[in-house]
Amino acid sequence: MLTFTQTSLNASAPYNNNWIDVRNINNEQSWLAQYTDICLQHKVNNKWILMIDPEDQSLEQLSKTHHVDTSRILKVNSYNGKVNLENLGFALCKGNCAAVILSNTQLKDEDLFKLNQCAQQGKTACIVLTNQQQLH
Repeated sequence: MLTFTQTSLNASAPYNNNWIDVRNINNEQSWLAQYTDICLQHKVNNKWILMIDPEDQSLEQLSKTHHVDTSRILKVNSYNGKVNLENLGFALCKGNCAAVILSNTQLKDEDLFKLNQCAQQGKTACIVLTNQQQLH
């Protein structure tokens, strides 16, 4: 059984993060650019791309402006902003997705380490996008 906790995200985690990619987003256009880059990079072998809590506006623009086929994208919203990391770990281990994208998720380094292990086992990229926008 996997055990996870949620609190803080440290982009400079002290582990070999070959399968976890933590990216900071600074503005609305960056969300769209990241989603586009990830979808185009990971559209392989009819595998799914799983997006957890994506920015809706950016996701809608994917197919309209960047001609990304959204038929292979699964969108999942977490319950009250809390991602079930045990289920996520199992999804990564199975390897049915080319990539899993987590948006605005707060994770501890230990959680990232465990997710990295699961992603490596399933050969599934796990991208964590964090919102670094400053509110005015």
